[in-house]
Amino acid sequence: MAYISARKCVRTFLAAFMIIMAAAFLFSIDGKAAKQGDQADSFRYGLSAESDSMNGVTLLANNAWKRVGNAYYNGSGSKINGAYAKGIDVSSNNGSIDWAAVKADGVEFAIIRCGYGMNQTDQDDIRWEENVSGCEAVGMPYGVYIYSYADSVSKAVSEANHVLRLIKGHNLSLPVYFDMEDSSIFNNTTAKQRGKIAAAFCKKIEAAGYDVAIYANYNAFTNELPEETFDQWGRWVARYNSSCGYKGTYQMWQATNKGTVDGIQGFVDIDFRISSQIFVKPTIKVATSGKKKAKITWKPKKSGTTCQIYYSRKKNGKYKVLSVNGKKGSAKVKKLKSGKK
Repeated sequence: MAYISARKCVRTFLAAFMIIMAAAFLFSIDGKAAKQGDQADSFRYGLSAESDSMNGVTLLANNAWKRVGNAYYNGSGSKINGAYAKGIDVSSNNGSIDWAAVKADGVEFAIIRCGYGMNQTDQDDIRWEENVSGCEAVGMPYGVYIYSYADSVSKAVSEANHVLRLIKGHNLSLPVYFDMEDSSIFNNTTAKQRGKIAAAFCKKIEAAGYDVAIYANYNAFTNELPEETFDQWGRWVARYNSSCGYKGTYQMWQATNKGTVDGIQGFVDIDFRISSQIFVKPTIKVATSGKKKAKITWKPKKSGTTCQIYYSRKKNGKYKVLSVNGKKGSAKVKKLKSGKK
């Protein structure tokens, strides 16, 4: 048996302690660096209080976050009520993506980060062009999001211009999402101001002809964002749980940041498009308009919603599209038969 003197033991302890402290210091530096730049101080990157213990075991279920038949399942293998499409949201933090492999693995849509903050080229997502080109090449429906730091109306307008600059020439099939999650927004504004900030961004995007919606976590939508203002636009709710649980209406749920998809290295966020909790039929009117013509007008009853309008000249015949994204409008149908509906 070997014996070590008390003095030598103290020296050994101090040396080990200094190594540990140095390592802790370096870890601290790395941790702070990771929160700067385009990483964004975000619960997307593991800082969320929205997750529960479920998220740590989601990958154990065979059908976790997958589609089986016409149903979609959560991390515990239970059916997700109202889900009708599975997607992912990505940024440069997900690295280079094989979009053909992603689509082949059952992903049905994508939300791509185009940038963060105000309209500066150095705040464009460095993989924006790569990702949007990849989606378009494989026919993947996509929308975009911008990570917001806007704590004023003027900054929100600049962020809207940032998005419009980048999406020009591209054909989005899903909305532009205003990502309101950064702590600086909630720390430096009132609820009323946040409503004005969101309105400035959304109206600028809508004026350019695009659909727009808001992204935030469950807690923010419940406590920080005034419902009467945000009911004007769709909601994309983040909550890493077995169910979304949000009591208001929402169009999409970000269910986990621990998903796995072919074509992407590491974990990726998984999202589900959710059907409206309350369906309200739009107002549709049909009136004759000259010989063998009819004029059709439509208008959604609920603000912020759209409708899809189809028609057929024959009973049980093939339907043709009048409007896929009809906020309000009219159209004429020709070559109709007299006395027929």
